[in-house]
Amino acid sequence: MDSTTINGMLALAFGLGLVHALDADHIMAVSGLASRKPGFKSCLLFCRHWAVGHGLAITAIALMVFVFSAAIPEGVSELAESLVGVVLILIGGWTLWDIIRRKLKFNFHWHKVVSGSGYSIIRHGHWQDQSTRHNRSLQQGSAQQQAHSALLVGMLHGTAGSAPLLVLIPLSKFGSVTEALGYVLLFSLGVIVSMLIFGGLMGKAYQSLARLGERVIAFVRSLVALSAIGFGSHLLAGYF
Repeated sequence: MDSTTINGMLALAFGLGLVHALDADHIMAVSGLASRKPGFKSCLLFCRHWAVGHGLAITAIALMVFVFSAAIPEGVSELAESLVGVVLILIGGWTLWDIIRRKLKFNFHWHKVVSGSGYSIIRHGHWQDQSTRHNRSLQQGSAQQQAHSALLVGMLHGTAGSAPLLVLIPLSKFGSVTEALGYVLLFSLGVIVSMLIFGGLMGKAYQSLARLGERVIAFVRSLVALSAIGFGSHLLAGYF
């Protein structure tokens, strides 16, 4: 394969990754996971962890196929695809339950800042979890646990669906491990970039909605949860 063809396929890998990240089941999963802490940084965190998990799974599969001449059993791939539906239903159900049990409020505070010429008043707001507002360590631990969940969900998505096909089919065209690995890494990079853009937009949207009040946020989270449950049920229906 000449260098022009290789460069074209590598560019294609990045483009496929950009598009693949925005599959409906991917969007439903990260939206449901990120909605528990609907902030800009948290949305980026969940999307990044999901994309990294997706990339790890794809890289592992590609190495098995290209280097070790192994193949994923068809039953494993089908199981992973059905588990995606189950996970979406669980994420949606868990989000609805979280909306009911938690009382999230967006509180504003006034602070007096003393300076040489006097003092000024600074007003700022933040999300406050009424059930754990006196225990920040629990909140941090919960956020880390959710980030790890996003990583595992990303790995599941990387094993199921169209992702392995988009990566594995072109690998047969490459003559070296370096070229094949470059294709996989560029595909995963495209997934990461696209998902980070989506996470940033989602975080900004939540920040804008926060100005309208906590009921609006709860309503949007409910829509996300119901959509995840509906799409997960649709995926499962195709396997029975």
